[in-house]
Amino acid sequence: MGELNVLFVSAHQRTRAAAERALPEHAPLTVTALSSAADALDVLSEQAVDCIAVAHAADGTDGLRLLRLVRDTDPAVPVVVYETADADSIASDAISLDVTDYVRDDEEADPLGALAEACHDAAASYRAEQDVAMLNDLARNVYERITDGFFALDRDWRFTYVNSAAEEILEVDADDVIGENVWDAFPGAVGTDFYTEYHRAMAAQEPVTFREHFRPLEKTFEVRAFPSEDGLSVHFRTVVDDEDAQRGDHLIELTNLLSSDLLESIDVLREDLEAARAAGGDSPELASAMESLDRMESLVNYSIRLASERPTPGERERE
Repeated sequence: MGELNVLFVSAHQRTRAAAERALPEHAPLTVTALSSAADALDVLSEQAVDCIAVAHAADGTDGLRLLRLVRDTDPAVPVVVYETADADSIASDAISLDVTDYVRDDEEADPLGALAEACHDAAASYRAEQDVAMLNDLARNVYERITDGFFALDRDWRFTYVNSAAEEILEVDADDVIGENVWDAFPGAVGTDFYTEYHRAMAAQEPVTFREHFRPLEKTFEVRAFPSEDGLSVHFRTVVDDEDAQRGDHLIELTNLLSSDLLESIDVLREDLEAARAAGGDSPELASAMESLDRMESLVNYSIRLASERPTPGERERE
């Protein structure tokens, strides 16, 4: 994961110098010390920041003011309040403003060590969440670029994702069907092989491949459906019943798009998550990020398997 970027804000030069020296000694942090909230917001607008720590003091920086300004600018970035011994407690107000963590000087034997740990844990979780979000966006962009239709269903048969090709082929708007049960959205599919094969895939937890005509749209579909514990991923395209199956370009395209770059990104992200967990950041956010990564890797592997196998035209495979 490498060193995490932390901004430390305090109006007192001595406090800034102590934090800039001590925090990296306790955790793998790159610390930039600043004297005002305005300076922190300037840096936040120009570069990636993994955490902001503010020293709230009676005669110095107002931690609540900085927290409000940061939340107005970036609601997601972690903010840790480091409250000096001479300051009145602002814990309850800080919590109401969604502070990430809170360290009180006079409650800790090693307050700067505690602050370093709080900043590291908050920054590691935030970095992992950002990486997962980036990977999800990358995968979403991939599925928007392929020519096959693709949609995902949860275990209750509700649409969770529909790419633009699927919108066009199925003659629907993704916003209208996301969250809707597929059998309610397409009642004409009940009783057909779409219904039978999708249920078979989910029950057996094995992929299925089939070709079926859907009368309401007067289209014939070639379908591959891949189950997981979370639902069903469906890749499909329209075909004509007598077409020659020399059309493999869409599979080559999919293989290229989901090849080394995406899988390498997953491997790097997994290493980052494991490093964050090993460093003591085993938080619910990290566990959720790891689960998202596992689902993403499963989907990528399903997609690559899709591209490596193709049914014989006119035949229905039972995989």
